[in-house]
Amino acid sequence: MSDADVRRILIVTGDYAIVEQVRQAVEAGGFALQTAYSHADGLYSLENGEFDAVIADAGMLDRRSGERTLLALARLRQSLPVIGLGDNGEVGDPAALPANVMTAALDQEAIQQALAAALHISFGAGALPVNGGSPTESSDEIQTLFTLSKSLTEVLDLNEVLNRVVEAARRLTHAEEGMILLPDHEGGQLYLRAKVGIDVEVARNFRVKTEDTLAGHVFREGRPVLIGAQGPQKVKTEYLVNALLYVPILYKGSCIGVLGVNNKNTEAVFSPRHQEMLLNLAAFAAIAIENARAHEEALERTRELQMLVEASQSINASISLDRTLPNVCEQLVRVLKVSRSEIYEWDAERGYLRAQARCFRAVWQAGQGPVINLAARPILRAALNENKPAAISCGESAPPEERDYLDQVGAETIQMIPILGGSQTLGVVQTFYIQPPPTLPDGETLQRVQHLALEVLVTLSNQTISARIPGIFRVIEDINRLTGADWCELALLTPDKQGLVLHVAVGRAVWLKAPQPCIDLNPYPDVLEALTSQMPINKQADSKLISSGAHALLEGTQGRSILGLPLVQRGQVQGLVLFVDVRRGRAFNQRDVDMARTMVAQAATALENARLVHDLERSLKELRETQDRLVQTARLSAMGELAAAVAHQINNPLTTIMVDSEMLLLDEPPNSRNYQSLQAISRAGKRAAGVARRLLAIARPNTPDTPPQPIDVVDTIEGILSLVKSHIERDRIRVVTEFAETRLPPVWAVPGQLDDIWLNLVMNAHDALLGRDGARITMRAAYLPAQQIIEVIVSDNGPGIPRALLDEVFRPFFTTKPVGEGTGLGLHICRQTVERLGGSITVSSAPGDGTTFYVRLPVKKGAE
Repeated sequence: MSDADVRRILIVTGDYAIVEQVRQAVEAGGFALQTAYSHADGLYSLENGEFDAVIADAGMLDRRSGERTLLALARLRQSLPVIGLGDNGEVGDPAALPANVMTAALDQEAIQQALAAALHISFGAGALPVNGGSPTESSDEIQTLFTLSKSLTEVLDLNEVLNRVVEAARRLTHAEEGMILLPDHEGGQLYLRAKVGIDVEVARNFRVKTEDTLAGHVFREGRPVLIGAQGPQKVKTEYLVNALLYVPILYKGSCIGVLGVNNKNTEAVFSPRHQEMLLNLAAFAAIAIENARAHEEALERTRELQMLVEASQSINASISLDRTLPNVCEQLVRVLKVSRSEIYEWDAERGYLRAQARCFRAVWQAGQGPVINLAARPILRAALNENKPAAISCGESAPPEERDYLDQVGAETIQMIPILGGSQTLGVVQTFYIQPPPTLPDGETLQRVQHLALEVLVTLSNQTISARIPGIFRVIEDINRLTGADWCELALLTPDKQGLVLHVAVGRAVWLKAPQPCIDLNPYPDVLEALTSQMPINKQADSKLISSGAHALLEGTQGRSILGLPLVQRGQVQGLVLFVDVRRGRAFNQRDVDMARTMVAQAATALENARLVHDLERSLKELRETQDRLVQTARLSAMGELAAAVAHQINNPLTTIMVDSEMLLLDEPPNSRNYQSLQAISRAGKRAAGVARRLLAIARPNTPDTPPQPIDVVDTIEGILSLVKSHIERDRIRVVTEFAETRLPPVWAVPGQLDDIWLNLVMNAHDALLGRDGARITMRAAYLPAQQIIEVIVSDNGPGIPRALLDEVFRPFFTTKPVGEGTGLGLHICRQTVERLGGSITVSSAPGDGTTFYVRLPVKKGAE
């Protein structure tokens, strides 16, 4: 039979099951079949070849334009019959189909009937038989190789190349199953990259070692293996075959994979002719695979370069440090495809890493998320038990366990919102705030958050969660926007209700000042060594050999793999950048590390620029505030001098009033009508003179050579209170004094020095108590003979001082008051004065528990 008598059929489909269905339907008809696996390939084959009919997958579309392949083929050759295969023969509205299009269901009989009608032939009596091993079969084999080699040169998608090769291998050898095995990154195993005819479960777990296996032997030696007629052969645990043929895929003398076919159920065996055909096919495949890989690598490099450009633009989009830091973290997560990135500042003197910024985009695998022990979170446990939202803040009287947790995560406030499924508590949404929010979300917002959380739970329960992760991130970001939170975590209750398993964390955080989350590296010399030597840290949680420091970093970041790179500026290590993957225990390859280094280098430059601008802005702000305070200090100094002048001027008439009233009292009988009036005048004059004297003592500057003298501490306190007590009590603040009944030993001081101390402490307490109910200032003075000191305690029941500011209160120009209302010098001067007297001043305070100052003065030591 001549080639002219063989009818040629073009099959256009990306589904290899359809190809096999058509092949079985027409195998007795003497047809020459050519297969196109994509829209473009089908149009090219039809345009450049001669065919008697076309069979196309009715559901196939052009990936780019969305055009239906069936209609495009029919329009290209309007005189050629085109058969569309669809479920039950349904391929759309028949009226909308071109005249040369026929439809058929996906079964052999329907395909045969459609072909018979299209070509006006009959299967059976009019069929053309196919003789095994005939020239026709050889011609078909050659045609298959030629068609495949031609099509492979046009395809650059690696998966499509592999699928075409494995389909051709099975067709040429009439095998039941075909496969391509490629080595993994470590080279220790071969894994299935393309298959046809193999059960899905078998294919999912098909991995073979390169040692002690037939496929591994072919891969190592680069020579084919043909086994048949020897009984079932075991190629994998519980996977037996009757005949097997493996050939190496060689490229430039190196084996890059294994092409194999086998028969599992039939008794047919493979021949040397089959081996020769597969070797020829593998030669074509090797070139196509390497071309596809080169194309993929080029595309990947292009994508990487594009991502680096976009990341660089985003990183350098702002010179504001509080914007640059989170921008850097977000780009690190995006470029390295990790779940979390963190930037730490290195405190080499103390051996601490201080967190500056974090970005979370984490979804844990089921059962692998960190566990929150509810026994260590009493407020959270109560919120879940009562099914009511709760919030906790550092500024409130919180249980120690919750305060420790706030310090650990670096948040000022946490809101806990239970997730309810009907009447059952499923878990919790926790929203974190680095700065206390002006207001917490209202009830309507909290209900919206609960509904969004339920949406996430439904998505998490889906089998194909990986494809839905971007949607989860969008929903959690909506929660962050609704609540104004920096980041958000979603956790589900454990079956025993004693803990929570973290599933999702999304958001970002920036710490520009204390308090910041810290990592103490002193117990971990391996991390210290990596920092000082500027070497990367690349570890996985399931690694058998992992150092204590790397393990601590993995636990602290809740990850399964971690990459840490020193942040280097001008040759000096300034910090550490961490990349964390919470879903995979992946080993970051050299390309990942190179990409990360490039990103960190860009980040270092951007952060240095932003930090310089930030420091400049802060210096300018401090300079302006210092100038304002100096002006205020000058004004206060002028007011002091004015007060001294006024007091001096008042002293003269007061002296006249007191002397004249005393003289009149000498001449006035005690029982006269004017005697009591004169006594009242004398008392008022003396009191006014005392006030003027104290004003002079406070306002008149002491000269350096003013000698110290014994001073009664209680007298100085009472003198100051006589000036300000009425002013304080008008603001509904009670002043309580507790002094010893016996006279205290004097201390050595220049007159007026102690008055300044008590006035500063009392007025600071007054300012802190304004507007508070039950406000109280307490002053105590006692002699401690064992230490030979006088201890004066000034306390209030005000809001207290944040822990982060306790070390700052004695620093010059430090104040929490608005500009113009305080100089920031009062406590600094107090400490200088006390220390010149040989004493000490300390402070203790806690948010919500008031503030207490302790002044200790020696009773025998003179001024130095």
